[in-house]
Amino acid sequence: MTVHFYLVRHGQTQLNRWHRLQGITDSPLTGKGQKSARKLGQQLQEIRFTAAYTSDLDRTLKTAKLILKENIQPQTPIFREPRLRELSFGEYEEGKNRKVLPHFLQQLGPLSIWKAMYHHHHAMELTNLFHRIDQTSQVENAQQLSSRITYFMEDLAEKYASRPTESNILIVAHALILSVFIETLDGKVPRFLIKNAHVYRVDYDDKQFKLVALPTSKSKEE
Repeated sequence: MTVHFYLVRHGQTQLNRWHRLQGITDSPLTGKGQKSARKLGQQLQEIRFTAAYTSDLDRTLKTAKLILKENIQPQTPIFREPRLRELSFGEYEEGKNRKVLPHFLQQLGPLSIWKAMYHHHHAMELTNLFHRIDQTSQVENAQQLSSRITYFMEDLAEKYASRPTESNILIVAHALILSVFIETLDGKVPRFLIKNAHVYRVDYDDKQFKLVALPTSKSKEE
């Protein structure tokens, strides 16, 4: 049967508010982040979720709990999955966004950055830029990141597709890994990736994923 996935980026965190790269570094949700998660939960409250999956970072778990607290179906099971973890930014973890750009310019040149930002698959290109300047051997390239999320989604989809009824699965993860997955489906994401507490719906049917809805959120959060 068809599996309906609801892909959500976590709510705003302290590091988001301070305009710092987050990656695998965890950071608590701000009050604004909690509020936007609850608002999204209200938007999705009529959807009976079969299960929810988050990364192993607490900001995604907290967001999922706030969303599900608004749901008409009590006690939706939540599973933590390391394969949903965000890209590691290596030595740039917790770095200020405005300080990263000079490093990119110095090491890669302005043309490489311009091409990446205006590429149809700019999330993948951005991932590759971080991989190119990485000195820690911790940063995946776009193919590795895409494979990680795609293999997980395929495993999960097949698990629930074998059920006799349709399933609704909540996925709460991170900006870059979700943006890369959307791009593998030839979907478009914002220039600066998926916003906090925004949702995309992807259906899985007949062994294929299909992006079926644009992002939606009543939150004004960036």
